[in-house]
Amino acid sequence: MADKELILVRHAKSSWGDPGLADHDRPLNKRGERNAPEMGIRLTASGVRPEAMFTSTAVRAATTAEIVAEAIEFPQDEIVKEPGLYHADVGEWLAWVTGLDDVWNTVMAF
Repeated sequence: MADKELILVRHAKSSWGDPGLADHDRPLNKRGERNAPEMGIRLTASGVRPEAMFTSTAVRAATTAEIVAEAIEFPQDEIVKEPGLYHADVGEWLAWVTGLDDVWNTVMAF
């Protein structure tokens, strides 16, 4: 496996407003919706240019990925949703990273 740069991005602030909502389905709250574009702007200013973007299927992670992608001008339709990233432990993350295609040197994951 070739060396890779893996950029892990935590989802923006999410809502706990609906106690009946499953954890997986929690959306971003208003603060998260405001802050997510700023994350993208800061990543761009830092020179971050991912060749691939992946997100868990959790609503808050996928929404953050879409907002950041727009801010860094990464095509939203190229974001890959990986169900296995939701609640993945260290071993699962390592296996996932090891299995990534060598064509990508810089990968971003949410």
